[in-house]
Amino acid sequence: MTTPNAPATEPAGTATPPHVRRIIVLMLANLALSALLAGLMLIFQEQLVNYQLAHQALPAGTDLAAARETLHSSAWSRILPVALISVAYLAVIHGLRLGRRKAYRQVIFISVIVLAATGLTLTQPLRWWVRAVNVAKALVAAALLVLASRRQVRERFAATRRPDLVDGFPS
Repeated sequence: MTTPNAPATEPAGTATPPHVRRIIVLMLANLALSALLAGLMLIFQEQLVNYQLAHQALPAGTDLAAARETLHSSAWSRILPVALISVAYLAVIHGLRLGRRKAYRQVIFISVIVLAATGLTLTQPLRWWVRAVNVAKALVAAALLVLASRRQVRERFAATRRPDLVDGFPS
C-alpha cells in the first residue's frame, strides 16, 4: 500500500491512462476468448466435425472421408493462428502503452476484422458453444471500437503535425 507522500514508481507522464488500460483489458479479453475457443475446438474437434457433417447439405455421391478431412483441417486452421495472434496482440499492447499511433490504428483494424470474421462464422453450421464464444468476441470487438472512437483516445493517438516524426520518433 502506498502513502500519499511516497514517490511514484513511474515518472510523471509515462503511466498508461485509464482509457488506454481499458482498451488493453478488452484486447486481452478478446485474446482469452480466442484461446478458449481454440482449446474447446481442439478438445471437441471430433464432435464439431460430426455436427458440421450432419448439418451440411452435401451433394449425392460426396466422399464423406474427404469431407471429414477437409473439416478437420479447417478446424486446425482456426486453432493454430491463435498463437500468432497472441504475439501480435502483445506487440500492439506494447505500442499502446508507448502511445504509438500505429498501435491505435491496429486496434481499429483488429476490431473490424474480428467483427467481420465473427459475422462469417455465425453463418456456418457450428455448435451453440462456438456461436456463444463468437458472440462474446463480437461484443468485445464492438466495445473496443466504441472505446477507441472516444475523443480522449483519439486525442492521445492523434497524428503529429510534424512530418519529420513518425509515431513520436524521428524518421
